[in-house]
Amino acid sequence: MRPGVSRAIGGAGSSIGGGWLVRVSLFGLLCLIWGSTWLVIKIGYGGLGPFNVAALRFVLAAVLMGALAPVLGAGWPRGRQQWSVVVVVGTFLFAADYGLIYWAEQWLDSGLTAVLFAVMPILTAVAAHVYLPAERLTPRRIGGALVAFSGIVVLFGDSLRFDATLFWPMAAIVASAACAAVASVYTKRHGTSLHPATLNAPAMMLGALLLAAVSLAAGDGFALPRETTGWWAVGYLAVLGSVVTFFIYFWLLKAWEATTMSYIAIVTPVIALALGWVVLGERITAWSLVGGVVVLAGVALALSRPAAHR
Repeated sequence: MRPGVSRAIGGAGSSIGGGWLVRVSLFGLLCLIWGSTWLVIKIGYGGLGPFNVAALRFVLAAVLMGALAPVLGAGWPRGRQQWSVVVVVGTFLFAADYGLIYWAEQWLDSGLTAVLFAVMPILTAVAAHVYLPAERLTPRRIGGALVAFSGIVVLFGDSLRFDATLFWPMAAIVASAACAAVASVYTKRHGTSLHPATLNAPAMMLGALLLAAVSLAAGDGFALPRETTGWWAVGYLAVLGSVVTFFIYFWLLKAWEATTMSYIAIVTPVIALALGWVVLGERITAWSLVGGVVVLAGVALALSRPAAHR
């Protein structure tokens, strides 16, 4: 790849062959891929422990991302600040966030998991208000986040079942959303100089090592899938669900606010339901249609700007 192309991919506020339209298209691609991963995670354990599977996913993703970095001419992290971003992303995003998700989805269905994780924009908005001077909370922003979250609840309203015995798995999903919010906000403030490939590669490997350690401590060990289905799931989650998506995510985070990027957590459940309808022939209910409209209205409200500031 030519150096100019690599700089375009890695540079803050730059575009890949286009500007706003390209970024919106990539945001849509993120929503589409991550909208499918809730179900793939659910079916992809392959008889292995949750931390084992998550570790395997990010080991593969780290190796692939590391191989991609020199092709793109990306420089590796330097100095305490850049390595601190790698440690925070590896610990909070790839280890804690995904470890909690994989663990909790053993007991929770995908719909309830998506609803609980949809608190991420609210948590991100609060964290950004505290840590990012340019992303202050406004009534429009917090109101839109609350409307969008209520839309997610409506979206799954006819199928949600809150069981008090599942308190800890549900709490784990909320905690995972908080970990993702922390990683995004910290990266937005300190990591804009890092190339997405050389941020992700060491951070994913760190996350994989931490997950493997937890798997060993939990008595699950570290093993490989024994069935083809498990390998397909891990491969999909490693390549599309990690390498492609997190490269795009951290590239977009250079140009867009952390709060804006967090709305992926709101859009992906809508995408997941749409994929179920198109691919699996699942029934779309009135709850789904109303919830989808409310979600889009909330996102539009949260991301809109007053006319004087557009």
